[in-house]
Amino acid sequence: MGCVFFIRNPFIAKRIDMQVNDNSSHGLIKSSTFLFTLILICFFISGFTGLIYEILWTRLIVKVIGSAPFSVSIVLTVFMGGLGLGSYLAGKRIDRIKNPLTLVRIYGVLELIIAAYGLVFPLLLIVFKPVFSLLYNQLFSYFWLYNLITFIGCCILLIIPVTCMGATLPVLCRFFVTRIDSVGTHIGRLYGLNTIGAAFGSLICGFWLIQVLNVHGTLILAVCLNSFIGMVCLLVSREKMLSGSTGNAGVTRDIPSSGRERTISIAPEDRKIIFLALLIFAVSGFSAMAYEVIWIKLLGIIIGPTTYSFTIVLVTFISCLALGSLFFGRLADRVKNTMHLLLYTQVFAAIAALYFSQIMGESQVFFSKLIFHYKDSFTVLQIVKASVLFAFMFIPTFFLGATFPLVGKICTKSLENTGWSIGSAYAVNTVGAVLGSFSAGFVLVPLLGKENSIRLVSGIQLMIPLVAALLVFTGKMEKRKRLIPLIVSIFIGLFLLTVYPSWDRKMLSTGKYHRAVDLGGREFGWLESLFSGMEIVSSEEKRELVYFGDGIGGFTTVMLSEPDILGDRIYSLYNSGKADASSSQKDMYTQLLLAHFPMLFHEDPKTVLVLGLASGITSGEVLHYPVDRLDTIEINQQVVEASNFFIPWNNNLLQNPKSNLIIQDGRAHLELTNQTYDVIISEPSNPWMAGLASLFTHEFMTLARNRLNENGIYVQWLHSYQMDWPTFALIGRTFSEVFPKSLIVTTDPLNIGPDFLLVGFKGEYRLKPEIAEKNLSYAVKSTNMTFLDSTLFYRQILNENLSVLFENGPINTDNEPVLEFSAPKLLHYLDSTDEIAGMIRERRSLRDKTMEILSESLPDTEKQIDYLAYLLSFGKTFPKMDSIPNVSAVQKKRMERHLIDYCRKTPLQDFSFIADPGIRKACVLAHIEVAEKSTYEDKAAVYYYMGYHCLRNNLKDEGIHYFQETIKLDPDNASAHFNLGYLLFHQRSFLLAADHFRKALKIRPEDDQTKQFLKDAEAIIHKIDASIQQFEKAAEQNPDNHLICFTLADLNQKKGDFQQAIIWNEKALSIKPDFIHAINKLAFLHSMQKEYDKSIEYFKRMIPLRPFQSSIYYNIACLYSKQNRIEESIHWLQQAVENGYHDWEQIRTDEDLSAIRNTDLFFQLEAKYSG
Repeated sequence: MGCVFFIRNPFIAKRIDMQVNDNSSHGLIKSSTFLFTLILICFFISGFTGLIYEILWTRLIVKVIGSAPFSVSIVLTVFMGGLGLGSYLAGKRIDRIKNPLTLVRIYGVLELIIAAYGLVFPLLLIVFKPVFSLLYNQLFSYFWLYNLITFIGCCILLIIPVTCMGATLPVLCRFFVTRIDSVGTHIGRLYGLNTIGAAFGSLICGFWLIQVLNVHGTLILAVCLNSFIGMVCLLVSREKMLSGSTGNAGVTRDIPSSGRERTISIAPEDRKIIFLALLIFAVSGFSAMAYEVIWIKLLGIIIGPTTYSFTIVLVTFISCLALGSLFFGRLADRVKNTMHLLLYTQVFAAIAALYFSQIMGESQVFFSKLIFHYKDSFTVLQIVKASVLFAFMFIPTFFLGATFPLVGKICTKSLENTGWSIGSAYAVNTVGAVLGSFSAGFVLVPLLGKENSIRLVSGIQLMIPLVAALLVFTGKMEKRKRLIPLIVSIFIGLFLLTVYPSWDRKMLSTGKYHRAVDLGGREFGWLESLFSGMEIVSSEEKRELVYFGDGIGGFTTVMLSEPDILGDRIYSLYNSGKADASSSQKDMYTQLLLAHFPMLFHEDPKTVLVLGLASGITSGEVLHYPVDRLDTIEINQQVVEASNFFIPWNNNLLQNPKSNLIIQDGRAHLELTNQTYDVIISEPSNPWMAGLASLFTHEFMTLARNRLNENGIYVQWLHSYQMDWPTFALIGRTFSEVFPKSLIVTTDPLNIGPDFLLVGFKGEYRLKPEIAEKNLSYAVKSTNMTFLDSTLFYRQILNENLSVLFENGPINTDNEPVLEFSAPKLLHYLDSTDEIAGMIRERRSLRDKTMEILSESLPDTEKQIDYLAYLLSFGKTFPKMDSIPNVSAVQKKRMERHLIDYCRKTPLQDFSFIADPGIRKACVLAHIEVAEKSTYEDKAAVYYYMGYHCLRNNLKDEGIHYFQETIKLDPDNASAHFNLGYLLFHQRSFLLAADHFRKALKIRPEDDQTKQFLKDAEAIIHKIDASIQQFEKAAEQNPDNHLICFTLADLNQKKGDFQQAIIWNEKALSIKPDFIHAINKLAFLHSMQKEYDKSIEYFKRMIPLRPFQSSIYYNIACLYSKQNRIEESIHWLQQAVENGYHDWEQIRTDEDLSAIRNTDLFFQLEAKYSG
């Protein structure tokens, strides 16, 4: 099929006759130059305002229909589609215009229409809001129908101004292109300047305009600029036409125009080239938008998903396209074979996209280093980031920018058809761009992931030029030879497809942009961080990536930590590289308090809304209460899939019939739904993330209040890290404006912050203890915390007069979104938590009723133990937390159970939080018992861990045992050798101690502490050896003296020579068979050697000598227990009890009796004798 262009003048290359008399030529040139320059400036400004409109209109529309992916895509599709439609329609008609000043007038009228529409757009949105609300409540469950009608609604709202925007390009191309040999230059210049204007508009709007002028002020500025453009163009065209009637014919010249009466068919060869050029243009548009979507998603993880980051990426991308258009526009008019050049630009763009995508995907450590190097200057940091991204993105986008002027040059075969050629070509490109944007976000990335999506897009971009080259360059051998470099380049690109991009998914799962990368203190340069940094960090990452969700709604991952020393593992959920939830104790109290605080204090909560699913723990906790309906709003389907990893903690939320999951933007739901709620819980991510600051505005909170039933409760999560006091107060002040009856709560049960809840009441202030007491029976069902006292939450209330706390000042609104632009600047602000906690502490204000409840609770022993249990369930401790006054024996036993239960579940560094020695010992032994059964793979580490706790808690024998086991598995563990030597030293086994000190020094020769202990041990050994020599001489002189033998046994035992100690004790016993001290020593020495039967034999020999010494029977019971001989151990324990051994605390906690402690025989014995 060929392309037919309708033209009126067959002399398509005819030059315009602009001859004038000599006296007027100079003025004519000046006048034309002025007009052309003026229109170019106007078109630059038009690009500037066009991006501003796109940003502002999108902001306003998504406030109504939501920022869910399909909603945003609908707005962008309508916007881009309207540009293509306008270009197509204008191109179809504009070639009929003869007078160029008429074109200027048309351009002015288009700009005035855009300005007028910009002015009334907010009013139209108000009119359309009830329609969208009706659609949402009636059709939202019909996904495709709802989105189709939403699309139609957005079309009605936007189609007029965006069509006018799209029409301006072919109109001005028709005006500027006066010679067929300058088509490329003019098209490149027009498109380039307009695009630079768009980049400038995006930059100024994204960084300054909205902050300085607010949203409506920025919209008014854009309207004024468009009005100015329109009025200038109308005035200029009128003035020039009037002056043209008096002789200035050059400016008002007629230009060749097309009509229906005459047509010329393009030669078949040209038709084929034009068709292929348009195909390449469509693919280029597809590829450019696909790259942009994928790179924005990728770079959001790498440099941070803030509004500034997205602006930088967008501006960089657009600027590089503009530069490519300007450069290749001029080049297009200077090369013989434009098609050849077009093919090369596409191949180079694809190859560059592959290579630089690989670099960008592996640049996390580089950008982390860059960010934290320049973090103290926000301006410098943004400039440096933009410069680096410009370097990364320049080559691929520069070649992508070549497409429009080159295709325009190829398709424009006559001046008479300039508008139609450019308009239709731009429309084709726009179709490709819409498809690329939609496909990348909704098809490619969800199905293939970012890496394979880039491969596919680059592959298409490589294959189309190959096909085009084979179709165009056929025939003569000379033409075929010209294909060789191109085909070689294409095959290089196809080879690179198998290699690039290939990123480390685990590293991409966790963002490095908001925390400095820890490289173990290793110094490294910029290039090393760029090309090797990821490999270095990856080698140190011990967590496992268990879920990687790269989908329509965003990027969500779940990481599983390596097992802790007790074998437990923690799941962490990340959105855009930022941790949003986990199963760890430190995150649990915020997730739980969000649910339990409002539910506990609401009199009858039947309908509940939770904004944000994350792990699902908050919503799951709500289901412990007798609700009728729980709506959970989540914008990202990948988060829903990720929440399945948290089923053990989220009460199997999604399978509960009362639970209703809605995939939607939370704000849109509140804006459009007719449903009202008793409790609304808002737990978005941090406000520095792009788009989330709108969930902290006055309008959003007002929406939430309006959706509350009477006496409803609204809870807003807020953090103090990465935030200063003015920003924190801004949010709090905004909240208190909407909810005058409100309070602030710290989620940490022990400290102020860093997470807080703002709690607002609709109606009267309903923080009533009797309601909490009534609902306590539901709260205690939680398996994630121990909640036994309905007044516990009063301890966490920080202030009940927020207007005093936050004072007067600005508030955060949709029109003045202060938070959106201030929060990202504090992303690397590290000193905020203490500052904010100090301000809250200084201005603390509580109601008299709250103070009364606290004053009654604090001295109540039972409530103190309940508070201890509550703290422990979140892993919160403080020194001597068990030192509660006036504790009865029963209360102490309850407290001990809570502490032991905590110690069984939690890896601990020390037990200093327990003051009572008996409880501490019981907790240590319980902890060690669990650790010994741990599934942790590194058993040497487990044994060392247990030995360490025994050492810290004066369990010397157990400590020696565990350090010995450590050394068996890890003989090069210097710390284990030292600690074992230390324990042996203090047990006066100096010989063995010195041996381990020497081994520790061999591994760690510079350790001064070990050197000193070795020196002390050797000095003592030297003294003992001297004493042994003296007593050995005495033994030779007095061979029948059993006391000398016993002394030698004791000296050898102190030295650590147990075999010699046994020999001398046996010799003493051979001299005096009833020498009970020697018998006792032999029993213990054989026990230390794990020769339990021999030890038992010696203990039994003591019974006839000391028949009523209960410790003898007890020791025999322990030895039988160590051999797992249950009945014999129970028998001898009973003998011990009957002979007066009544230390049941020792019996219940002694590790040596652990084999029998949980048996029925032991329980029977305990019941019979313990009283």
